[in-house]
Amino acid sequence: MADDTRSTTNAGEGSPGPACPWCSSPLPAPDAPVCPRCGARLVEEADVDIPGVTAVDPGLLAVAAAPRKVKRSFGSLLAGDDNEIPPPSEAEMPALAPPDLDVRREMLRLELEARLTDLRAEAQALAAEEQDHAAPPPPEPGDATEG
Repeated sequence: MADDTRSTTNAGEGSPGPACPWCSSPLPAPDAPVCPRCGARLVEEADVDIPGVTAVDPGLLAVAAAPRKVKRSFGSLLAGDDNEIPPPSEAEMPALAPPDLDVRREMLRLELEARLTDLRAEAQALAAEEQDHAAPPPPEPGDATEG
């Protein structure tokens, strides 16, 4: 921090001298450890370790370096199970296989039927809205002219 001192012109002198970087008061010597006016430390101590500020807590380093278990299923989140999930067995493999051709065809048919139903409902709503705008408004009871 001694390098942080600024050179200022002392009052009454024409030559610049060292000054405190905090309060700008003149220092008695360029290597003064403490400012006589404000008490600021001007020379830092070597190897100062302040946990959490200048050094990382060793306990936290150990936790960060430890391998983490990844929870891969929603059920393990609910149950709090930290065990590794085993790979599926031969008996479970057919349940994980993609559906056969007949099932995929039926799924596609149901999807197309649902889209067609949505489009029909939208067409009916547009037709009803168009009829509302095309029809003249009904006459009000007091506006009828007799002749």
